[in-house]
Amino acid sequence: MDTSVLTLDRGNTTLDVMLHGNRQRRQRWAVSDAVDLSAFLADVRPRCAVGVSVVPDGLLDAISQLQAMGLVVRMVGRDVSNPLRSDYETPQTLGPDRWLGALAAFHIFGRAITIDCGSATTVNLIEDDGVFRGGAIAPGLRAMIDGMAKITPLLPCARPALATPMPALSSASGVDTGVALAFCGAVERMVAELQVAARGNATLVLTGGHAEDYLRHGKLSPVHLPDLVHRGLLLLADQ
Repeated sequence: MDTSVLTLDRGNTTLDVMLHGNRQRRQRWAVSDAVDLSAFLADVRPRCAVGVSVVPDGLLDAISQLQAMGLVVRMVGRDVSNPLRSDYETPQTLGPDRWLGALAAFHIFGRAITIDCGSATTVNLIEDDGVFRGGAIAPGLRAMIDGMAKITPLLPCARPALATPMPALSSASGVDTGVALAFCGAVERMVAELQVAARGNATLVLTGGHAEDYLRHGKLSPVHLPDLVHRGLLLLADQ
């Protein structure tokens, strides 16, 4: 048995797996892809594995593969609980990816605002006393793109990576630019409201699959930690 730890983060559209230790590595699969965890781990057999899924039973295949290798996966919400105190009125509905990111950010920075640009865009505030104070949930960039394509089918499909300086000079670039700025503007307004609510200065911490899209077009300068949820899972490995 190795001293490394395996963490698994199953989102709405991806499975993200990370091996922590001397032979650290990470891989992300779309949920439609065939996943071979034996090949990912190669000759490493971690001492433990911790997983989280925002989709019920979303890790069943991964758990089955790891069990065949003699490795039990401890699941957030079943085997591992949220150690944070919380102001949240409906803690049973709080997505584990949100509090895991907040846990990791708090461990590194103290008071923090996390910005997770995934299938949904979430912003969350954790105070320097370790209390999770909530935040907001907005459509993610892909939801904006797909929603606009569905509701306005005669317009070109948005390609935010091709956004141009304002004013955009064609319908295509207008859609590209408008969606990119709408996404960034939503992030910045939610962050601004949480900064008002915070009891002092808060470090901005950015993560999620669309974090690079925000960094390309946004005005804030957050700390970018692509593995934020994995860092939260790692903190729970020995809980």
